[in-house]
Amino acid sequence: MNSLEFYRQRFEKRLSEYLTAYPVKYSPVWDAVVYAVSAGGKRVRPALAYMGARMARGEFEKADKVALGVEFIHNYSLIHDDLPCMDDDDLRRGRPTVHKAFGEGIAVLAGDALLNMAFECVGGEGDTSRYIAAMSGMRGMVGGQCLDLANTGGAGVEGADKLDEINSLKTSALFKAALVGGAMICGADDKLCSALENFADGLGKVFQIVDDLLDVLSDSDALGKSAGQDEKNGKVTYVSLLGVEQARKRVVEINEESKRTLMPYGEAADELIALADKLADRVR
Repeated sequence: MNSLEFYRQRFEKRLSEYLTAYPVKYSPVWDAVVYAVSAGGKRVRPALAYMGARMARGEFEKADKVALGVEFIHNYSLIHDDLPCMDDDDLRRGRPTVHKAFGEGIAVLAGDALLNMAFECVGGEGDTSRYIAAMSGMRGMVGGQCLDLANTGGAGVEGADKLDEINSLKTSALFKAALVGGAMICGADDKLCSALENFADGLGKVFQIVDDLLDVLSDSDALGKSAGQDEKNGKVTYVSLLGVEQARKRVVEINEESKRTLMPYGEAADELIALADKLADRVR
């Protein structure tokens, strides 16, 4: 079993246990919450939380809190991203989006509930919870979403640099929350946290460029969501700015740069390096 599958199975078990034991369940909001978080997905962020714990030589039991918390934040962000006032999407992970299945009001409340559930998981963890809050708020994901809403122009490399800024906030920030959070909760020192943060920044940028490429190279069935949605919404992407081949080249460049940040850690960083290559290779 590869490490990603091992982490995914661990997370799915912990998620099921958490949802089963949750004390208050108001329908239909609870149904929408379960619908959102039980749809599978790659579970990259939980895997990063466990990989961060391993880099810090910590226990996975501590990282469970971060894995759950960050995945709850991620799913809340997807629910809100799909709303008509944001990206206006009807399909997510091969199923109707939450607002299509439950209505817009319940979708907003389900997202709100997931954000608060996240901090029920990590709220008592001091620096770790503060870091996750920063990465998911205006200094991180929410800030990136704000910039992305205004993303309707730009040209050339300057435009690509602006997209790097957006995606560093919108996508990389939650990768940092998971990877650095998983290490931090296990007592990682500042040097390791800094290296993991730099790595996660590049990983998130690569992840988003690959998504841009897949959006034009794949159909809706392969993606599990509506293909061409960015073009429909008038958003500028790496592909629209640079073309397919230059976007692929940028994936390779950023991936190699981010992997170099972990070179001092040798074999201990092998599974993170393998993950970076796996994500980048989706468009090779």
